[in-house]
Amino acid sequence: MESFEGLRIKWPYVTHRVIRSTASGLLPAISERNPGSLLLARVLTIGKHKDLEAVSGRRLSLFPGDVFVGALGDRYATDQFEGAAVCTGETGHILGIGGVCGQVMSKNERMPDPTTIQWLGRLADRTGRPLQLGDFALPTPARRASPRPTTILSVGAAMNAGKTTTAAQMIRSLVGRGFRVAAAKITGTACRKDPGFLEDAGAVRVLDFTHCGFPSTANLSREELLGLAGSLRAALLEDNPDFLVYEIADGIVQRETRMLLEDPGFRETIDAVTFAAPDSLSCESGGRLLRGLGYPVVFMAGIVANSALGIAEVEQATGIPCLNGQMILEGGPLLEVLDRARAA
Repeated sequence: MESFEGLRIKWPYVTHRVIRSTASGLLPAISERNPGSLLLARVLTIGKHKDLEAVSGRRLSLFPGDVFVGALGDRYATDQFEGAAVCTGETGHILGIGGVCGQVMSKNERMPDPTTIQWLGRLADRTGRPLQLGDFALPTPARRASPRPTTILSVGAAMNAGKTTTAAQMIRSLVGRGFRVAAAKITGTACRKDPGFLEDAGAVRVLDFTHCGFPSTANLSREELLGLAGSLRAALLEDNPDFLVYEIADGIVQRETRMLLEDPGFRETIDAVTFAAPDSLSCESGGRLLRGLGYPVVFMAGIVANSALGIAEVEQATGIPCLNGQMILEGGPLLEVLDRARAA
Protein backbone atom coordinates (compact mmCIF):
# COMPACT_ATOMS: atom_id res chain seq x y z
CA MET A 1 0.00 0.00 0.00
CA GLU A 2 1.85 3.06 -1.25
CA SER A 3 -0.90 5.60 -1.95
CA PHE A 4 -4.38 6.59 -0.81
CA GLU A 5 -6.75 8.84 -2.75
CA GLY A 6 -3.84 9.99 -4.90
CA LEU A 7 -1.57 10.86 -1.96
CA ARG A 8 1.67 9.03 -1.19
CA ILE A 9 1.44 7.23 2.15
CA LYS A 10 4.18 8.06 4.64
CA TRP A 11 5.59 5.15 6.64
CA PRO A 12 7.32 6.26 9.88
CA TYR A 13 9.92 4.42 11.94
CA VAL A 14 7.45 2.42 14.04
CA THR A 15 6.58 0.49 10.85
CA HIS A 16 10.18 -0.41 9.96
CA ARG A 17 9.56 -4.16 10.39
CA VAL A 18 6.30 -4.12 8.41
CA ILE A 19 6.35 -5.79 5.01
CA ARG A 20 4.39 -3.17 3.09
CA SER A 21 3.17 -5.54 0.41
CA THR A 22 1.30 -7.44 3.14
CA ALA A 23 -0.98 -4.42 3.64
CA SER A 24 -3.37 -4.83 0.74
CA GLY A 25 -6.66 -3.63 2.19
CA LEU A 26 -8.31 -1.22 4.57
CA LEU A 27 -10.95 -2.10 7.17
CA PRO A 28 -13.19 0.45 8.89
CA ALA A 29 -11.71 1.97 12.04
CA ILE A 30 -13.35 0.71 15.22
CA SER A 31 -13.27 1.85 18.84
CA GLU A 32 -10.43 -0.16 20.36
CA ARG A 33 -7.62 -0.14 22.83
CA ASN A 34 -5.09 -2.23 20.95
CA PRO A 35 -1.35 -1.48 21.22
CA GLY A 36 0.36 -2.40 17.97
CA SER A 37 -2.70 -2.03 15.75
CA LEU A 38 -1.71 -0.56 12.37
CA LEU A 39 -3.97 2.22 11.10
CA LEU A 40 -4.04 4.64 8.23
CA ALA A 41 -4.49 8.24 9.41
CA ARG A 42 -4.88 11.68 7.88
CA VAL A 43 -3.29 14.80 9.39
CA LEU A 44 -5.92 17.37 10.34
CA THR A 45 -4.13 20.08 12.33
CA ILE A 46 -0.41 20.48 13.00
CA GLY A 47 0.61 20.72 16.64
CA LYS A 48 3.67 19.45 18.53
CA HIS A 49 4.70 16.99 15.82
CA LYS A 50 5.35 18.85 12.59
CA ASP A 51 7.14 15.86 11.12
CA LEU A 52 7.65 12.12 11.52
CA GLU A 53 10.81 10.02 11.35
CA ALA A 54 11.11 7.87 8.28
CA VAL A 55 12.40 4.31 8.60
CA SER A 56 15.77 5.71 7.50
CA GLY A 57 15.66 8.38 10.20
CA ARG A 58 15.05 11.25 7.78
CA ARG A 59 12.41 13.74 8.87
CA LEU A 60 9.14 13.52 6.93
CA SER A 61 7.53 16.96 6.99
CA LEU A 62 3.80 16.89 7.68
CA PHE A 63 1.12 18.99 6.01
CA PRO A 64 -2.62 19.04 6.70
CA GLY A 65 -4.15 16.34 4.53
CA ASP A 66 -1.11 14.03 4.58
CA VAL A 67 -1.77 10.33 5.10
CA PHE A 68 0.51 7.97 7.01
CA VAL A 69 0.54 4.58 8.69
CA GLY A 70 0.67 4.78 12.47
CA ALA A 71 0.63 2.22 15.26
CA LEU A 72 -1.52 2.53 18.35
CA GLY A 73 0.68 2.70 21.43
CA ASP A 74 0.77 3.98 24.98
CA ARG A 75 3.23 6.73 25.82
CA TYR A 76 4.88 7.76 29.08
CA ALA A 77 6.95 10.91 28.65
CA THR A 78 7.21 13.35 31.55
CA ASP A 79 8.68 16.00 29.23
CA GLN A 80 5.96 15.54 26.59
CA PHE A 81 2.77 13.45 26.58
CA GLU A 82 0.98 10.77 28.50
CA GLY A 83 -0.86 8.86 25.81
CA ALA A 84 -3.19 5.87 25.50
CA ALA A 85 -3.23 3.29 22.69
CA VAL A 86 -6.86 3.92 21.85
CA CYS A 87 -8.81 4.63 18.70
CA THR A 88 -12.13 6.16 19.63
CA GLY A 89 -14.39 8.40 17.62
CA GLU A 90 -13.13 9.86 14.38
CA THR A 91 -9.96 11.62 15.56
CA GLY A 92 -6.83 11.00 17.61
CA HIS A 93 -3.30 12.32 18.13
CA ILE A 94 0.30 11.70 17.16
CA LEU A 95 2.03 10.70 20.40
CA GLY A 96 5.61 10.37 19.15
CA ILE A 97 7.80 11.30 16.20
CA GLY A 98 8.29 7.63 15.31
CA GLY A 99 4.61 7.27 14.40
CA VAL A 100 3.03 6.04 17.63
CA CYS A 101 -0.56 7.29 17.81
CA GLY A 102 -3.51 7.25 20.16
CA GLN A 103 -5.13 9.73 22.52
CA VAL A 104 -3.28 12.29 24.64
CA MET A 105 -4.39 11.97 28.27
CA SER A 106 -2.16 14.66 29.76
CA LYS A 107 0.84 16.75 28.74
CA ASN A 108 3.75 18.68 30.13
CA GLU A 109 2.58 22.26 30.54
CA ARG A 110 5.41 23.46 28.30
CA MET A 111 4.19 21.27 25.41
CA PRO A 112 2.03 22.66 22.62
CA ASP A 113 -1.15 20.79 21.76
CA PRO A 114 -0.66 17.51 19.90
CA THR A 115 -1.03 17.08 16.16
CA THR A 116 -4.57 15.91 15.46
CA ILE A 117 -5.33 13.09 13.03
CA GLN A 118 -8.36 11.43 11.48
CA TRP A 119 -8.61 7.64 11.60
CA LEU A 120 -9.12 6.34 8.06
CA GLY A 121 -9.06 2.61 8.74
CA ARG A 122 -7.17 -0.46 9.89
CA LEU A 123 -4.59 -2.06 7.62
CA ALA A 124 -5.49 -5.60 6.56
CA ASP A 125 -3.90 -8.43 4.60
CA ARG A 126 -5.33 -10.19 1.54
CA THR A 127 -7.58 -12.35 3.71
CA GLY A 128 -9.08 -9.32 5.44
CA ARG A 129 -7.23 -9.92 8.72
CA PRO A 130 -6.25 -6.72 10.59
CA LEU A 131 -2.49 -6.27 10.82
CA GLN A 132 -0.48 -5.79 14.03
CA LEU A 133 3.14 -4.83 14.59
CA GLY A 134 3.59 -8.15 16.38
CA ASP A 135 2.95 -9.95 13.08
CA PHE A 136 6.37 -8.72 11.91
CA ALA A 137 8.41 -9.27 15.08
CA LEU A 138 11.98 -10.50 14.80
CA PRO A 139 12.08 -14.29 15.32
CA THR A 140 13.77 -15.21 18.59
CA PRO A 141 16.85 -17.29 17.77
CA ALA A 142 17.46 -20.60 19.47
CA ARG A 143 19.59 -20.34 22.58
CA ARG A 144 23.12 -21.52 22.04
CA ALA A 145 26.26 -21.82 24.08
CA SER A 146 28.58 -18.86 23.56
CA PRO A 147 31.02 -16.81 25.60
CA ARG A 148 29.15 -14.38 27.84
CA PRO A 149 29.79 -10.77 26.82
CA THR A 150 30.29 -8.12 29.48
CA THR A 151 26.94 -6.36 29.74
CA ILE A 152 26.71 -2.70 30.73
CA LEU A 153 23.40 -1.06 31.60
CA SER A 154 22.93 2.70 31.12
CA VAL A 155 20.13 4.09 33.30
CA GLY A 156 19.33 7.50 34.70
CA ALA A 157 17.26 9.80 36.87
CA ALA A 158 14.78 10.91 34.22
CA MET A 159 14.25 11.70 30.54
CA ASN A 160 17.06 13.71 28.94
CA ALA A 161 19.53 13.04 31.76
CA GLY A 162 22.24 11.75 29.39
CA LYS A 163 21.64 7.97 29.26
CA THR A 164 21.85 7.55 25.49
CA THR A 165 24.84 9.87 25.21
CA THR A 166 26.65 7.89 27.91
CA ALA A 167 25.82 4.61 26.15
CA ALA A 168 27.10 5.96 22.82
CA GLN A 169 30.31 7.24 24.39
CA MET A 170 30.98 3.86 25.97
CA ILE A 171 30.36 2.10 22.66
CA ARG A 172 32.70 4.46 20.84
CA SER A 173 35.42 4.02 23.45
CA LEU A 174 35.21 0.22 23.42
CA VAL A 175 35.02 -0.05 19.62
CA GLY A 176 38.06 2.22 19.36
CA ARG A 177 39.99 -0.32 21.42
CA GLY A 178 39.12 -3.20 19.12
CA PHE A 179 36.10 -4.68 20.90
CA ARG A 180 32.90 -5.84 19.23
CA VAL A 181 29.95 -4.09 20.80
CA ALA A 182 26.23 -4.67 20.28
CA ALA A 183 23.49 -2.57 21.84
CA ALA A 184 19.80 -2.46 22.67
CA LYS A 185 17.31 0.14 23.79
CA ILE A 186 15.01 -2.06 25.84
CA THR A 187 12.24 0.39 26.74
CA GLY A 188 10.76 3.64 25.45
CA THR A 189 8.58 4.88 22.59
CA ALA A 190 9.45 4.12 18.96
CA CYS A 191 12.04 6.63 17.75
CA ARG A 192 14.85 6.15 15.22
CA LYS A 193 17.20 8.75 16.71
CA ASP A 194 18.57 6.81 19.68
CA PRO A 195 19.30 3.51 17.88
CA GLY A 196 20.89 5.58 15.11
CA PHE A 197 23.13 7.33 17.63
CA LEU A 198 24.33 3.97 18.98
CA GLU A 199 24.93 2.71 15.43
CA ASP A 200 26.93 5.83 14.61
CA ALA A 201 29.06 5.19 17.70
CA GLY A 202 30.17 1.91 16.13
CA ALA A 203 27.91 -0.85 17.48
CA VAL A 204 27.88 -3.87 15.17
CA ARG A 205 24.14 -4.21 15.72
CA VAL A 206 21.47 -2.18 17.51
CA LEU A 207 17.98 -3.41 18.32
CA ASP A 208 15.06 -2.01 20.27
CA PHE A 209 11.63 -3.10 21.48
CA THR A 210 10.08 -2.38 18.07
CA HIS A 211 11.99 -5.37 16.70
CA CYS A 212 9.89 -7.48 19.10
CA GLY A 213 6.62 -6.02 17.82
CA PHE A 214 6.00 -3.32 20.44
CA PRO A 215 5.37 0.33 19.45
CA SER A 216 6.28 1.34 23.01
CA THR A 217 6.81 -0.34 26.36
CA ALA A 218 4.53 1.81 28.53
CA ASN A 219 2.05 -0.36 30.48
CA LEU A 220 3.55 -3.68 29.39
CA SER A 221 3.33 -6.51 31.90
CA ARG A 222 6.38 -7.82 33.73
CA GLU A 223 6.27 -10.97 31.61
CA GLU A 224 6.19 -8.96 28.37
CA LEU A 225 9.10 -6.76 29.49
CA LEU A 226 11.25 -9.70 30.54
CA GLY A 227 10.33 -11.59 27.38
CA LEU A 228 11.38 -8.77 25.06
CA ALA A 229 14.60 -8.19 27.05
CA GLY A 230 15.43 -11.87 26.66
CA SER A 231 14.61 -11.85 22.97
CA LEU A 232 16.80 -8.81 22.32
CA ARG A 233 19.69 -10.38 24.21
CA ALA A 234 19.36 -13.67 22.33
CA ALA A 235 19.34 -11.86 18.98
CA LEU A 236 22.39 -9.74 19.83
CA LEU A 237 24.38 -12.74 21.04
CA GLU A 238 24.28 -14.05 17.47
CA ASP A 239 26.81 -11.33 16.60
CA ASN A 240 29.32 -12.68 19.16
CA PRO A 241 29.97 -9.31 20.84
CA ASP A 242 32.60 -8.73 23.50
CA PHE A 243 30.30 -6.18 25.13
CA LEU A 244 26.57 -5.55 25.23
CA VAL A 245 25.38 -2.04 26.07
CA TYR A 246 21.77 -1.64 27.16
CA GLU A 247 19.77 1.52 27.68
CA ILE A 248 16.50 1.71 29.59
CA ALA A 249 14.40 4.83 28.99
CA ASP A 250 13.03 7.26 31.58
CA GLY A 251 14.08 7.28 35.23
CA ILE A 252 14.72 4.32 37.52
CA VAL A 253 11.52 4.91 39.51
CA GLN A 254 9.35 4.75 36.36
CA ARG A 255 7.08 1.69 36.33
CA GLU A 256 8.60 -0.43 33.55
CA THR A 257 12.18 0.51 34.42
CA ARG A 258 11.61 -0.42 38.04
CA MET A 259 10.02 -3.77 37.11
CA LEU A 260 13.03 -4.73 35.02
CA LEU A 261 15.53 -3.61 37.63
CA GLU A 262 13.78 -5.50 40.41
CA ASP A 263 13.79 -8.82 38.56
CA PRO A 264 16.54 -11.19 39.79
CA GLY A 265 16.85 -12.88 36.40
CA PHE A 266 17.43 -9.59 34.61
CA ARG A 267 19.91 -8.48 37.26
CA GLU A 268 21.98 -11.64 36.73
CA THR A 269 22.60 -10.62 33.11
CA ILE A 270 24.12 -7.25 34.08
CA ASP A 271 27.82 -6.84 34.91
CA ALA A 272 28.03 -3.06 35.34
CA VAL A 273 25.66 -0.10 35.62
CA THR A 274 26.14 3.58 34.79
CA PHE A 275 23.81 6.27 36.10
CA ALA A 276 23.16 9.58 34.33
CA ALA A 277 21.62 12.49 36.20
CA PRO A 278 21.33 16.28 36.22
CA ASP A 279 22.63 16.82 39.77
CA SER A 280 24.49 15.28 42.70
CA LEU A 281 21.38 14.67 44.81
CA SER A 282 19.88 12.54 42.03
CA CYS A 283 23.15 10.60 41.81
CA GLU A 284 23.22 9.94 45.55
CA SER A 285 19.62 8.74 45.61
CA GLY A 286 19.89 6.75 42.38
CA GLY A 287 23.14 5.10 43.36
CA ARG A 288 21.73 4.10 46.73
CA LEU A 289 18.61 2.60 45.12
CA LEU A 290 20.57 0.66 42.52
CA ARG A 291 23.09 -0.71 45.00
CA GLY A 292 20.20 -1.71 47.24
CA LEU A 293 18.90 -3.83 44.35
CA GLY A 294 22.31 -5.48 44.01
CA TYR A 295 23.63 -3.65 40.94
CA PRO A 296 27.33 -2.70 40.65
CA VAL A 297 27.23 1.04 39.84
CA VAL A 298 30.62 1.68 38.23
CA PHE A 299 30.32 5.39 37.45
CA MET A 300 28.01 8.40 37.35
CA ALA A 301 27.63 10.54 34.24
CA GLY A 302 25.23 12.75 32.36
CA ILE A 303 24.42 16.44 32.68
CA VAL A 304 25.93 16.70 36.17
CA ALA A 305 29.34 15.76 34.76
CA ASN A 306 29.45 18.83 32.52
CA SER A 307 31.23 20.77 35.25
CA ALA A 308 34.18 20.04 37.54
CA LEU A 309 32.12 21.19 40.51
CA GLY A 310 29.34 18.75 39.59
CA ILE A 311 31.81 15.88 39.32
CA ALA A 312 33.33 16.74 42.72
CA GLU A 313 29.91 16.93 44.39
CA VAL A 314 28.87 13.56 43.00
CA GLU A 315 32.04 11.79 44.02
CA GLN A 316 31.91 13.27 47.52
CA ALA A 317 28.23 12.34 47.96
CA THR A 318 28.39 8.82 46.50
CA GLY A 319 31.97 7.58 46.64
CA ILE A 320 31.50 6.53 43.00
CA PRO A 321 33.58 7.90 40.10
CA CYS A 322 31.84 10.53 37.97
CA LEU A 323 32.98 10.70 34.34
CA ASN A 324 32.31 13.34 31.74
CA GLY A 325 32.10 12.56 28.04
CA GLN A 326 35.78 13.13 27.34
CA MET A 327 36.81 10.80 30.16
CA ILE A 328 34.55 8.05 28.82
CA LEU A 329 35.81 8.47 25.26
CA GLU A 330 39.45 8.40 26.39
CA GLY A 331 38.78 4.90 27.67
CA GLY A 332 41.23 4.64 30.55
CA PRO A 333 38.79 5.42 33.39
CA LEU A 334 36.05 3.40 31.66
CA LEU A 335 38.21 0.28 31.36
CA GLU A 336 39.44 0.66 34.93
CA VAL A 337 35.96 0.69 36.45
CA LEU A 338 34.84 -2.18 34.19
CA ASP A 339 37.85 -4.26 35.20
CA ARG A 340 37.03 -3.66 38.87
CA ALA A 341 33.40 -4.63 38.32
CA ARG A 342 34.34 -7.87 36.54
CA ALA A 343 36.82 -8.75 39.27
CA ALA A 344 34.30 -8.16 42.08
